Amino acid sequence: MTDKKDKKREAPISYRPPKHLRDEFYSRVQKSGLSTSAFLTKAVFNQTQPRQSRRPSMETKLLAKILGEVAKIHGDLQQLSTSQNEDIQAKIGAALDELTVIRAALLKGMGRNP
Repeated sequence: MTDKKDKKREAPISYRPPKHLRDEFYSRVQKSGLSTSAFLTKAVFNQTQPRQSRRPSMETKLLAKILGEVAKIHGDLQQLSTSQNEDIQAKIGAALDELTVIRAALLKGMGRNP
């Protein structure tokens, strides 16, 4: 039987960027799409960059969530637009047009074509 001491993992190597460079460091890691570990390995060993991670940035996640909410509102308004009141129909039509503009802006912010 092997001891648990034999299977003990090595201590991780940590890096703490200087305070004045911390925001820049995290920004570069975020923009690279890599994990912090992969980013540092690439920087230290100058290896060719592995395939970029497909995880979306926090901004993209938020934009996607807002886009989903806009789609729900759009659907609800379309159901309401069957009202017989012309004033209500006009207001709903204007709101639907505005939601179309918001949707296009969100998609553009996500780097997609509207």
